[in-house]
Amino acid sequence: MKKLIFTLLLSASFTSFCSPGDSTWVQTFSFDSPRQTAWTWKSDWFNFNIDTTKQYEKVLMFYTLKCDPSVASPYACGEWDYIAHTQLVEHNEDSSENFTTWELAKYITPYGGGMDLGDGWTWIYDVSDFVHLLRGNVHLRDLNFQEMIDIKFLFIEGRPPRDLIAIERIWQGDFYLNVFDQKIKDTTVNLSSAVKQVKLRTNLTGHEFSNPSNCAEFCSNIHKVKANGNIVASWDILQSCATNPLYPQSGTWLYDRAGWCPGMEGKQREFDLTPYIQNNSINFDYDIDYNDYGYYNTHIELVTYGEINQAVDAAIERIIAPTDDKLQSRFNPICGNPVVVIKNIGSQLLTSALVVYGIGNNGASDMLSSNTFQWSGNLSFMQSDTVYLPLPDWNEMTSSTGVFFVEINNPNGIADPTPYNNKMKSTFTLPKKVTYTDFQMNFRTNHAPQETSWKLCDAWGNILFQNENNMSANTLYQIPMTLSSGCYRLTVEDGGDDGLKFWANMSPYGSGTAGSVVLRRKLNSNYVIFNDFDADFGRFIQYDFAVNQYVGIEEQAKEEAKVRLFPNPATKALNVIYSEKIDNVNADIYDIMGKKVSSVNLPSSNSSIDISNLAQGLYVLVLKNKQQEIARSKFVKQY
Repeated sequence: MKKLIFTLLLSASFTSFCSPGDSTWVQTFSFDSPRQTAWTWKSDWFNFNIDTTKQYEKVLMFYTLKCDPSVASPYACGEWDYIAHTQLVEHNEDSSENFTTWELAKYITPYGGGMDLGDGWTWIYDVSDFVHLLRGNVHLRDLNFQEMIDIKFLFIEGRPPRDLIAIERIWQGDFYLNVFDQKIKDTTVNLSSAVKQVKLRTNLTGHEFSNPSNCAEFCSNIHKVKANGNIVASWDILQSCATNPLYPQSGTWLYDRAGWCPGMEGKQREFDLTPYIQNNSINFDYDIDYNDYGYYNTHIELVTYGEINQAVDAAIERIIAPTDDKLQSRFNPICGNPVVVIKNIGSQLLTSALVVYGIGNNGASDMLSSNTFQWSGNLSFMQSDTVYLPLPDWNEMTSSTGVFFVEINNPNGIADPTPYNNKMKSTFTLPKKVTYTDFQMNFRTNHAPQETSWKLCDAWGNILFQNENNMSANTLYQIPMTLSSGCYRLTVEDGGDDGLKFWANMSPYGSGTAGSVVLRRKLNSNYVIFNDFDADFGRFIQYDFAVNQYVGIEEQAKEEAKVRLFPNPATKALNVIYSEKIDNVNADIYDIMGKKVSSVNLPSSNSSIDISNLAQGLYVLVLKNKQQEIARSKFVKQY
């Protein structure tokens, strides 16, 4: 455990949280902890030496995963999407046999299959409702046995939006859809006179398929929360996975699932039941549509609070851009509009606030110049709004990395009573820049051209170039583009949520074809690759770059390496010829699922690879030199 004073800069890839005094870290499981090798709990006790005389505005749990380099086969990151619970074990009456488990977090492991998580990806869970249990000697357990994990807690001092009274577990377990309503029924809870606010906290994820309805993992199902017979909320539990920031994965990573996606948290929802309190009691129910198959892993708690502590109070909840946070990587890096999320944590409607923001060079403690934005809206208690801020002057930067600062002030025209939650900052990296103006957009459609579109916009959102209507299937479109100095954003969208290439569409699983997106820029008399995008992108690609602007990372273009494979299809040997004048190139072969199946060294630019041991199917050959990819091409192995 260690203490940090004032502003907390968590790391190069995370947003900072601010507090009025000391805020405390508690380290629990770490990458050095023994790794489970089977489906068993990692379990241990940890000392949460928390000052119980202080209030904590928020308690966050940082759940970090990375691949285990000691695992040589089959995968350093797990190959399957398993549920990984993180639980607090509350021992009652000091008895090891008498205990209650509390679900702090539910995480679904990614389809690893050759994936590299680098120095780690981190998911942040708000566990403030368990603050009274996170003190002294705490027994924690975690079920992730595929990846290395690091779990730490951050206690941020300050007055919470409302004081916690109690949390009560209502339903927990695996409930099959054909008996769900028999197990989870109308429930009435008597409340103490101190209770003024009530919240239902839910986390349900659906599992099992390969049945007539593919339930509960892949089937649509309407869920409802009711209170006193009234429908509080109604929604379809199917969750879109095609925007997953951790992509591409192997397996069926982009298929919509019931409340979860591979490599993401299980979906947590919260419902305010305060208006339904009657005679110091609350009656509520959780309903689903009946189905013969599948089950929901269910965690539902009732949380009670006192009065809301402030009448008018606003906070910065999250920075979406600019940031190096990997969970926001689909929207970063940018040279366009900053995007932040603000939240009302006061009892009155939040109708106005002043947002102050700016940028600074790497390591800066202050912004170079201040920008302001007058926000207006209509947010009730605990509601949030995503705010797109006007462009800052990116040309102020004198380094390719920097710090973004944002602060919210004057909620509803008055001084904010809790300024410690008004500020955040994030580290960021500027997009690639070039000093060239002539480009070419190479867009190859796949078998479903009606699903996909692209456009190139300037920093103000004006569309400069876009695809033509009614594109033909399996066709290469080459559009020359001359760009003046400025910031640009390329957006590619796929309405089918399966990008331009997905293994399940391809032979031998389907009859689909693959498309591609390549942005080229002119070098001498030829166009060379500026950026070759992964076609397995799910729903969208957002890519910013700059022309003759700021001091971003300048692209060093070179003539594109050309690779020729023959025979193709091949049976026993694959001959490889490439144009790069580089010896000792490494050749990696991946199957259609993205799994690396072979890796060999090519001593010269004219070499042969033995593929006799490969199974029949489609493969991708990737050529690398010093871990830098120089070319890739597909081939078919046949008997």
